[in-house]
Amino acid sequence: MSYKKEIPSTGLLTIDLSAIQYNWLFLRKIVCKTNADANCAAVVKANAYGLGVKPVALALVSVGCTDFFVSTLDEGEELRQILGAEPRIFVLGGIHHGFSKENFGGRWQEFNLIPVLYSISCIERWIMFCQQRAEAFPCVLKVDTGMHRLGVSIDELAIFIDRVGYGKSRFSLFNPVLLMSHLACADEPNNQFNREQLLAFQSAIEKVQNHFPDISLSLSNSSGVFLGESFHFDLCRPGIALYGGNPVAHHNAFKKNPMRQVVKLSLPVMQRRAIKPGESVGYGKTFTAQKTMRLATVFGGYADGVLRSLSNRGYAWCNGIKVPVVGRISMDSMVFDVTELAVQPSSIQVFESNHCLDTLADSAQTISYELLTNLGGRYQREYISGKASAATLGMRVAPRDK
Repeated sequence: MSYKKEIPSTGLLTIDLSAIQYNWLFLRKIVCKTNADANCAAVVKANAYGLGVKPVALALVSVGCTDFFVSTLDEGEELRQILGAEPRIFVLGGIHHGFSKENFGGRWQEFNLIPVLYSISCIERWIMFCQQRAEAFPCVLKVDTGMHRLGVSIDELAIFIDRVGYGKSRFSLFNPVLLMSHLACADEPNNQFNREQLLAFQSAIEKVQNHFPDISLSLSNSSGVFLGESFHFDLCRPGIALYGGNPVAHHNAFKKNPMRQVVKLSLPVMQRRAIKPGESVGYGKTFTAQKTMRLATVFGGYADGVLRSLSNRGYAWCNGIKVPVVGRISMDSMVFDVTELAVQPSSIQVFESNHCLDTLADSAQTISYELLTNLGGRYQREYISGKASAATLGMRVAPRDK
């Protein structure tokens, strides 16, 4: 069964929702293997990494996902309207928006969103909001364990908690339900910095749990799930792995990507031609033929998210045969060398299998996250549905306790 969004198209982008469901269940099984009380969230920020937040989130809810992470207040509102009242929605970007003079935090209350607070000023503002509403709305404390991107320093947080003092009227409305941090090198399992961050996070736990003994804990992203039980805590937050990205590319224990392929992209051939030795291709004459070649120009370029850095470096597939990009990628088109094909193609596949997402990202000198989130809006999108079976993974999916 499938359904299509009929829009003007330069190609067909196929998104396998059952594969996303399988990937979440697979990760959740790992998390719950040694801790039955642990859980697995889903990061669906940036329109579910460009794949469509509505179909993706609904597919995940149907197999038991109850915790979602987005980036902005607007994303949180959109997701709440899609999912209804039950799932928890955490906003990673915090309360940077939504506190205008006209509506001081009202949107956060209306849509029941849980902000990630990453500075003392954010904490202060959230406490003030709770005081004004006379309600202890939930929030997340984010501590910096060494990545130095976002987060309260552990010492700064400890001083703040001790200074304010739990139990005082001002602090009694402060309701952090989750303590989190973020791993910088989780995709490198032998990197010592993973252990350093773990120790720093454990230090933060000791300080915070003295005042909030029931607070839940979260450290691991997609790759962190594979670092072992000590990194799992109460809630893991996979993102790219849900969408087929390889979270274990640098793990010696894994010979291939354990995640199922989610995305396929088929680009139509606009024109075929032959060129002679010495003739060039594309802007800037960056490719010159050394022999007689057959070329196929497809509809799709950097305006559609095919990064220009793949010029003369990237490749695609046709009938199982690898075909390289030749010349510079243009806004609406690019050219492939199809000399080795026995039959001239009518379309070319950019993602042939689940390893292509990461290897193509390597060719572009970027990461799979950027490839996915750049996929353009001109593609016709086809969503393949079908509920993945939790039983096939030997696990039961149950709602999170209230």
